[in-house]
Order: sequence, then C-alpha cells, then structure tokens
Amino acid sequence: MLGVIRDRASGWIAGIIVGALVLSFAFWGVSSYFGQGGDVNVATVNGSDIKLKSFQQSFYTLRKQMQSMLQDDALSLEEEAFVKEETLKRLIETEVVNQLIKDNGLRITNAKVVETIKELDYFKDDEGFDRDKYERSIISMGMEPAFFEAQLRMDLLSEQLQAGLSESLFVLESELNDVVRLKSQTRDLTYSILNLSSFVDEDDVADSEIEQFYKANPQRFVEPEKVKVEYLELDVNELAKTITSDEESLRNYYNNNKDKYDVVEQRSITKLFVKTGEITADDKIEEFNEEERTKAKSVIESALVMVKEGKTFEEVIEKFSEEGKGALEFSEHAFMTKGVTDKAVEEFLFSSDEGAISGVIQSKTGLNIVKVGEIKGGPKNVYETVAEQVDVDYKKSEAELQFFELSDQLTNLAYEHSDSLEVAAETVAREIVESEYFSRDSAPEGVLSNSKIISASFNPELISNGQNSEAIELADNHIVVLRVIDHKAATTKALADVREDVVVSIREERAAEKIKEAKEVITKQLEEGIATDALSSDIEVEWTTVEKVTRDDVNVNRAVLRYAFQSGKPTSDQPIILSNRLGSGDYAIILVTAAYDGEVVEDDESNKKYDLELRRNRGTAEWQEFLQNARNNADVKVYKDNI
Repeated sequence: MLGVIRDRASGWIAGIIVGALVLSFAFWGVSSYFGQGGDVNVATVNGSDIKLKSFQQSFYTLRKQMQSMLQDDALSLEEEAFVKEETLKRLIETEVVNQLIKDNGLRITNAKVVETIKELDYFKDDEGFDRDKYERSIISMGMEPAFFEAQLRMDLLSEQLQAGLSESLFVLESELNDVVRLKSQTRDLTYSILNLSSFVDEDDVADSEIEQFYKANPQRFVEPEKVKVEYLELDVNELAKTITSDEESLRNYYNNNKDKYDVVEQRSITKLFVKTGEITADDKIEEFNEEERTKAKSVIESALVMVKEGKTFEEVIEKFSEEGKGALEFSEHAFMTKGVTDKAVEEFLFSSDEGAISGVIQSKTGLNIVKVGEIKGGPKNVYETVAEQVDVDYKKSEAELQFFELSDQLTNLAYEHSDSLEVAAETVAREIVESEYFSRDSAPEGVLSNSKIISASFNPELISNGQNSEAIELADNHIVVLRVIDHKAATTKALADVREDVVVSIREERAAEKIKEAKEVITKQLEEGIATDALSSDIEVEWTTVEKVTRDDVNVNRAVLRYAFQSGKPTSDQPIILSNRLGSGDYAIILVTAAYDGEVVEDDESNKKYDLELRRNRGTAEWQEFLQNARNNADVKVYKDNI
C-alpha cells in the first residue's frame, strides 16, 4: 500500500507530472511560507514550525488519493492511521528538503517556473496552455496561484538538488563490464510446456460431488452487488450545442477578444537556393571562389527560366541532381515572422502577395528564387479568417455562463430536496436518466463507467438513505448528481443456475491435479539423469531445444526465459532442472544445460545503456539515503497530541 501511494504522490523527482493527482500532497508543503496554520504545531524541524492547518490540508489531500485508489470512501481505522502517519512523515521530509535547498543556495528562474507550468498537460486544452483552466484548477483546490507556483519552485529545486547528487556518481569499468557480461549472457535450454487444457477430460461428474463442490466454494458463484441509479448531468459541451449565434453577437465577441485571435504577420515560403558562401565559426561570410560563384549563378538562372516556363519548384529541383558546391537546393518554411530570414529575401517575402515568385535574390550566403506561400496574421487579422473558431468559442463562453448558474441551482436544489431529483431537474431543464442494474465491474459505457460515479453509486450511506449525492465533478464544467433508487446485495447463485459452471470448475481442478502429478513424474526422472527422449510417461511430451538464447529472445516463451535466467549456472555435466507453474495453469519444465557470459565491446550502445541504468539506480538509492541521513540529523519534534 505504501509503495503504491508513494509512487503516485512523490512529485517531480519521480517523474509523476500532474494527472489525477496533479495537486497532490506535496503542494501543501510550503504552507508555512504563507503564514497558514494558526498557532498549533504538529512538528518542528530545526526550529521551523509545521502547522496543524498544513497537516489537515495535507491529510485531506492524501486521504482523497487513497480513497480514489481503493475506490472506497470509507477507510478502516488502520488505513486512517496510516494516512496520518504518512502525512506527517511527508511534511517533515518536505521541510527537510526545503531547508537543504536554502542551505545550498539553489535558485530557479521565474522563466523556468512559467515554462514548466505551460508544459503540464493538466492545464492544456486542444490549443495548448489555457490560463483560465490553470487558475480555475488551482482555485478549486483552495489555493492561490502564487501558492502553487511557490511549491512548484520548491519541487524544481528539489529535483535540482537530487540531480547534483546523482551526477556526481560514476560506475567503475570493472563494474560495468560485469553487468554487461551478465546482461548479455546466453544460455542453452531444453524445455516443454504442459498445457492444462490437454489434461481436462469430459468424464461425468456425480451429483453428490457437484453439490459438495458448490457448498464448499460459494464465493465462486456469487451474483455481485448491484444498484440502479438515476442521475442528472450538466456538461458545458452539451450546453454549447444548444446555444444559437448570430453574426452581430459573433463580431462583438471577436472585437472584445481580439487579443485571442490576432497574430503577428507570418508567411510561408518555398525556396530554390544555390550557395555562394559559408558562415564561419565567428559568424563571418567566407565566399566561394569566382569559378564556383559563376557556376552558382548559371544554375540559379537556369532554374529561373524553368520557373518562368510554368514548372513548379518541385519539378525544377528534379532536373538538378548534382550535389556539393553549386548544387540547387529546395526548401519549404512554414509561417515565418519578420527578422527570421535574410533581409533581401524578407523584403520580397513581406511585400508581395500570396503566390508571387521572385527573380534571383542575392542573400549573404547564396542566390535565391522565392515563392510566397500562405499569409496569416497582420493585415489578415480580421473576423472572416477566424469566424468558425469565434463561433465555437462564443458558444462555449455562453455555455459556461449557463453552466455556472445551472450547476449552482442543481447543487443547491439536490441538497434541499435530498430525496428526489425532480425539483432540480425541472429547474435546470434537464432530463433525469435512469440506469439498469449494474455491478462495480459491469457499469454501462458512458458517464456511469466513471470511477467517481461507481464509487458514489456503491456508497453505503447513499444506498441506505436513498438521498441525492453531492455534485460529482467528472471534469472541468462537467458534473453529475445521482441517487440510488434500488440496491441488490451480493448473493450466491442457485445451484440450478450455475450447475454447468460447477462441473467445469470440478474438471479444471481434476486437470490441475493431473498436470501437477505429470510434472512431478517427469521432473523426478530428469533429476535421476534420464534423457528427455527416454522418459516414461502416460502423456506425450514435446521438447524444444534452443542454443545461446538471450534474455529477450522473441522466439521463446517469456516465462521460460525469465525462469531460465533466474537460475544459477549449470555445471558441465549436470543441467539445472526447473519446473514452474505459469499463470495460465500450464507448467513449464526447463533444463538449463549451459550458460555463456556475454562479451564486452568497447563503445557499444548497450554499454552506454547499462551505464546509465546503473547510475540511475544508484542515484535513486543515494538520494533516499541522503534524505534519510538529513532527516536523522535534523532536530525534529513531533506533537502527536495535536493531531
């Protein structure tokens, strides 16, 4: 349990970037920097206080994460105690790291913080980073953007601190060579897989045995708990479909939001080019000799003749196959702004209409023929060019206004009239949807398959009191309020209904016993030194022999490889004999007859991969040890009575 939670909530260092736990535990770790928490302390670290309010906020966040992972709103007393302990531990660890960052004088620029925020998928829409979504997400968690950004800065600094530690690590050549030899080891194997299905027979099963098995294994024949719910759904995207628009409204919206649509003038360009010089390391132009420049001029003029004859740039370049100095080159560049390309080329590009083709233009490093492609922005920043997008944005904007009003009404009325959705449905003009019965594992597709909906539908409190749930937020501007209208407890199915299933189960158990016995007989003979082709067995066993097989050989069963390479190295005259049950119920019988160490090849790509893997593993271990030592050396006082 601890490992699962740690993996999901360890923040930037572990590479977990937002997602379902975007505003996870760590984001409460700097509350003391904002004066939160009152006067009650739960701990002090080297004299710095950790306030009760910080603990409560962190505990609430981590508790919600655990409920989500366990898909259960009701945690046991043991689980509650675990969350409290983990919360306090993490708060102390966070404070220790923050102090280490300060002591080491680490810094992160504002630009790096902004860049990181803009790269987080959680704050993006289809068009990239959405500032409104970012601010709404932060505020919805009860935080100010400044608070979030301060913790993000600390997380980045923590990553910087860990990187400084990890980058100081190195791997000895002898250690790397040992790993390379081990990882690239090959083995000779002889193996067989006994299939469970071949041991299943169709013998009759007595009624008494069927009844006995049924009574002894009731958990195998359970009709799962089921519920029937009704719900109201509010989704801004659905609301947007009901919004009508007219040109006057759209133009007004465009004019009021021009900054959103206006872009700097940009032009795409297609170019034929012949070099007449090179840019040196000190940014100077080194011209080719006169003969080479003359050749370049002849090539570009020949190309211009073909262009004027109506040939496309692509057709022209096909006629010039020579490479090296004086060769004709072709390139396309999408949407350049001013200041990007050579001044002479830029002058033509930004003074001509779409489709215009230049003559020969001399630039710093060569001769060019330029064709102006699509133009956007600048003079083209007009309503007509973005009318479709404006219509979409306008409808969504109007829908959001409706959503905020309707969601407030829905939430309030569902609470005030908690035993029915009728009043809320009538007020918000939404139809109540009634489901069929479903279990936790058989929820119908759509809204009801959402884990939050399933959790609420099987909430014991909602089942027992029949009241409306709180508003369940499925996504930004998408909520559901539901009510359990009927509940069926889990029951054992009648024997008459599952008789065939019982028979199948009995036959499978018989087969499992038979295959195990067959495996033991074969293994015993192999251990006595009997060759595979001389085994006496009631079943036909097919053996496969492979030589110098690698750990990732795609032609050998993955489980066979895993077991074979987990074993020791065989002696020259005695193979290692393995028998392992596979997840399918089949058995693999394996003879490892030889093992060969891999060869160390200098400058091999695999060596670099293993070196990186070793350093990463050591870096993680060193970081954990470093944190533990820092924690042990810190003056930590815990006030559990205040929790």
